[in-house]
Amino acid sequence: MSDQFTFTVTNETDLAITELWASVDDEDWKEFTLGDEGIPPGETITIAWAEYTNESPCEWYICCTYEDETESDSAVFNFCEEPALVFS
Repeated sequence: MSDQFTFTVTNETDLAITELWASVDDEDWKEFTLGDEGIPPGETITIAWAEYTNESPCEWYICCTYEDETESDSAVFNFCEEPALVFS
């Protein structure tokens, strides 16, 4: 069994997060599966990285889409230092 790397995402906004995206280079984006409800306001969920990312760098660009279809700005996040994201 391989190691499963995880991180948490907390939604401190007034809108549900419906899509969460990650990119190692800010160009090729991959979407995380969030389920039908996404991440409701005030909720925290744990997300597992796909196994193919195990040898990837610590820093990834992250952005999200909200239920009203607005998007957050992309930001670089170091998942090796602290595996917890907060959208506020």
